[in-house]
Amino acid sequence: MRTPERKAKLRKLAYDQSKVSEAAVTFIVCGQLADYSALEGRLAPSADAGFMSPELVAGWVGAAKGLYDDKPQMQRDEAIRSATFGAGSLLYAAEVHGFGSCLMIGFDPVAVASEFSLPPDEIPVLLVAIGRAATDNWPQKSRRPLTEVLSFA
Repeated sequence: MRTPERKAKLRKLAYDQSKVSEAAVTFIVCGQLADYSALEGRLAPSADAGFMSPELVAGWVGAAKGLYDDKPQMQRDEAIRSATFGAGSLLYAAEVHGFGSCLMIGFDPVAVASEFSLPPDEIPVLLVAIGRAATDNWPQKSRRPLTEVLSFA
């Protein structure tokens, strides 16, 4: 969201978090429910260029069908994974250009989907506010020790 009007609408749906409207831009990062039937068309340029054989394309489509067809939880999981990777890229891009960023999960996803006319196959996963960091911003919150969050199998 870039305009004050759109940011104000989003801020209401984000439990009045000020960063939504104070940031230069706030992104609604969405994930698209996995749909195996779209994969063949998406792979067509690679097949046409000779990078993928028709058999390989058919194999990928078959594997995707096995993973996602009639499995709404798997489709949702993939949408969230993909959106999260995209949000991570936004954070890195903001940092490279000297901007601060803030991830937010505090918002009403059903209301956001409705207010911003998202198609039924898109899930609002998180918000990313990007702008100049506030000068009075507190330092990074403490993190749990690595030994508490990582283990080797």
